[in-house]
Amino acid sequence: MSPPLPSPLLCPVCSAPLVAAEKTYGCANGHPFNIAKEGYINLLLSHQRKSKNPGDDADMVMARRRFFDSGAFAPLSNLLCGLAIFNRPEALSVLDCGCGEGHLLGALSEAHDGFFLGADISKKAVQVASRRHKQATWIVANGMRELPIADASMDVVISILAPRNMAEFNRILKPDGTLLIGVPGPNHLAELRQQLQFSSGDFKEKADEAAAKCAPYFIETQREQLAYGTVLSREQIADLIQMTPIFWRSGPEAKAAVMQLDELAITISVTLLAMNRPG
Repeated sequence: MSPPLPSPLLCPVCSAPLVAAEKTYGCANGHPFNIAKEGYINLLLSHQRKSKNPGDDADMVMARRRFFDSGAFAPLSNLLCGLAIFNRPEALSVLDCGCGEGHLLGALSEAHDGFFLGADISKKAVQVASRRHKQATWIVANGMRELPIADASMDVVISILAPRNMAEFNRILKPDGTLLIGVPGPNHLAELRQQLQFSSGDFKEKADEAAAKCAPYFIETQREQLAYGTVLSREQIADLIQMTPIFWRSGPEAKAAVMQLDELAITISVTLLAMNRPG
């Protein structure tokens, strides 16, 4: 077991380092942040959100938790945990930005030593993550704005099927750090989108587009393609619809019809891109 890594958390008010006490995190300038009973820290200031409860709501979070628990995304978790960037002798500091209910970072924290930090703007998602995955640290924060994380403090930043803030990722990653992003691969959920008469564009170009948007900070150094088929039950279909943008972008009649299916064979396809700084 490697020794604990130092916390990279900063005060969102003044950017001074945060130090953990028994029930709070605080900075030298006297700004305290309570540790919730679930174990997470809310570092989202009022001016950093556009609504009272931003991000995924309770229904979406719990649908995602049930879907992950069903094992439908187990190949993605297994691929992530087996990547060479995580299989090093030294302990790593890893941020999952847009962590949702915490399944992927939780799996990493159980498979490897290190400091694992999950950040999401949804308070409900972070609550759910922190109840289950005690090896990681969880914060409520807006990943599309300045994160309360120290410069050059993280070995790896992951962003799987989530929005990406390249300037912030560049700031908080160590000089030799790795950005790992995940985007929909070709034919991802194609059968479900067809049932819903919903088109989200050609996913074949998503990985190349994502790599291009990482410039000028990062260049692609590795690409892993995951694609497999699985048969969903009626309950899984309902949860998958609830947890994705499909829920908001398809009509009520189409959603009602597909949720009456007893099962549906679908394709799950995700492309993982490892990005490093040029030179």
